[in-house]
Amino acid sequence: MSSASTFRRMFPGVTLTVEDLLLLEPFQIGYFPGCVPERELAAVLWAYPLIRRCLLASCPVVAAMVQAAMSAHGPVPDEQELARCCHELVWTIADLIVYNKCPEAYDSLPFHNWDFAEVTSIVALDGKVVIDAGSGTGRVALEAARTARHVFSVEPVGRLRQFIRDKAAAAGLKNTFVLDGFLDAIPLPDGFADVLITSHALGWRLESELREFERVVRPRGKIIHCPGTADDAGEDETHVCLISPDWHYHWARYEEADGTKRKYWKQRSA
Repeated sequence: MSSASTFRRMFPGVTLTVEDLLLLEPFQIGYFPGCVPERELAAVLWAYPLIRRCLLASCPVVAAMVQAAMSAHGPVPDEQELARCCHELVWTIADLIVYNKCPEAYDSLPFHNWDFAEVTSIVALDGKVVIDAGSGTGRVALEAARTARHVFSVEPVGRLRQFIRDKAAAAGLKNTFVLDGFLDAIPLPDGFADVLITSHALGWRLESELREFERVVRPRGKIIHCPGTADDAGEDETHVCLISPDWHYHWARYEEADGTKRKYWKQRSA
């Protein structure tokens, strides 16, 4: 099943248009090479020069990819085929668009409802300084904030950061601080946190991310990942890396709405 088909099933009530590409942040546009279908992208950019100019102005690093795609694929004169290309393109990257357009749709997905005791059974968060890295819609950050002293929610998408702030305010949580940052570039000092947690966020730049987690967590602090990796995925690269002698993570299985997954944890060395 293509990613577009998968996302249409995930977000049945969401309507996306080609203009929604203008909502994307520069780092999201940077994912286009190898991620979006080139013929469909070229068709859209030929038909919508304003969108082309905006994407290139926002993220110049994709210029070579855009030029190659448009050189290989000319304009689509048929309106029906152009509509298909637009639809296929936006739904191939629907998750990126949904983060910016309607984060509540992402927040409502069933896989967010895993039992937070999967974290608190590893370490109690009472009175601790916690980082939720790659916060998304803030489910982990707001769960942690109920008992932690302070929670720092690190998320690169501006619309998601505001969504987390709004949810924290609605819940009366005043110990949650939302920051712009990436998993491999967390804007906090060395040894800052007692606990760092990721959920469905790990692995864009795995080795760099793991090094950054070691930096921001204090000696003997805990690092926990619930990456949403299916237990039947085999010995995938992330799993092999985490349990390797380089990183020494423990792991176990846990249940999400769509099946058995894996979680990982370690205590940072002194």
